[in-house]
Formats: sequence, C-alpha cells, structure tokens
Amino acid sequence: MMTYVYEEPSSLRIADWEDFCAAMREEVAQHPDRDDAIEALRFAEFMLDGIRQAWEAPQSNAA
Repeated sequence: MMTYVYEEPSSLRIADWEDFCAAMREEVAQHPDRDDAIEALRFAEFMLDGIRQAWEAPQSNAA
C-alpha cells in the first residue's frame, strides 16, 4: 500500500487552511479508501477549527 504525503499550509491564515480542507475533501471524495487522506482531512479540519477559535477569542473578549 502506498502512503501519500499531503503538505499542510505553513501559515495560520484561515484562508490557507480553508483551501487545504477543500483540497483534502476532494482527495477523500476521489479516493475514499486512502486512510492517510482521511486522516489528513481530519487534521486539517481540527486545525481550521482551532485557528478560527483563536481568532474569534480576542474579538469576543474585546466586546
């Protein structure tokens, strides 16, 4: 079985992680049997959620 490497964004910009999530969703849709793609998508969604929370927390504290 071949293992694929998916390059994650090097930044913490929400747009970069949204793009990566979208690309991984396409990859999983095309290759639903690739566990590494599924795991990369899970990690990407986890990171995106965390980054969004980190950006929203200071804004909610300022209000």
